[in-house]
Amino acid sequence: MALGKVVLAVGLMLFVFVTMVGGNPKHDAYGFRYWSTPMVEYIHTGSLGRFQGFVASVTKFCFVVAGPEYVSQIAGETINPRKVLPSAYKQVAIRLTIFFVGGALGVSICCYYNDPLLVAAINGGAPGAGASAYTVAMKNLGINVLPHIVNVLLITTSFSAGNSYTYCSSRALYGMALEGKAFKIFAYCNKDGVPIFAILVTLGWGCLAYLQLGKQASVVLDWIVNLVTASQMLNFTFIVITYLFFRRAFNAQVGDRSKLPFKCWGQPYISFYALFMTFSMLWVQGYTVFLPENLIC
Repeated sequence: MALGKVVLAVGLMLFVFVTMVGGNPKHDAYGFRYWSTPMVEYIHTGSLGRFQGFVASVTKFCFVVAGPEYVSQIAGETINPRKVLPSAYKQVAIRLTIFFVGGALGVSICCYYNDPLLVAAINGGAPGAGASAYTVAMKNLGINVLPHIVNVLLITTSFSAGNSYTYCSSRALYGMALEGKAFKIFAYCNKDGVPIFAILVTLGWGCLAYLQLGKQASVVLDWIVNLVTASQMLNFTFIVITYLFFRRAFNAQVGDRSKLPFKCWGQPYISFYALFMTFSMLWVQGYTVFLPENLIC
């Protein structure tokens, strides 16, 4: 199923490349036509509105980018973590760069930000990939079969992502139970070593997906996205703080970084940069509630 995510990401990027040079039913080589108005205004006008638009985009990106840190959670169940995990970390960084940056470029190339179909799909809470810029681009170009294929692949990739998050969440709940920070029942494992009750509770959160069946589901979904994004930023912040103190203790007690099985270049400067950015985004993402038009006096 993980292969399905790669196929979907690569397929969408190829779709953008082929169609932008004229490989579509309309033979419209649109190229970078939709790059004519960068930094679109949001909420307010002028420079403030453009900055708010940028912040809104980065906030959504913060929600999507979570996941690489979950690789560390499998360290305790890996046969040879000193060999396997460094390779896994490097692969994650490469995939994030290619698929996330490539995907962001593809979205900005294939569809205009205020396309009527896109705006209608977002405001109407279109299900599945209906509110995707890729799907809108396919419809605009008269390629009617591709949106259905994207929906099928999206379901497959969502199931794969759900497996990963179920594993990570259940293991986190299991670990909290072992430390006495959660109910002891979540520490129970069956004969195969599976924390069955922790998994069942984690799977229960999947029922929130039924919110998509309601017309106003997008509002509640935005609340959940903002809550999860804030949690992720806190998670990243504490990861960086933990590393900085680990580095300080290591330098004081050992000092020879060559003894570490995995080393990162640019430290500790990259960590300070990451700490500043994650902490900043933690506070910036909810700034709209303090705008004068949202205050209730």
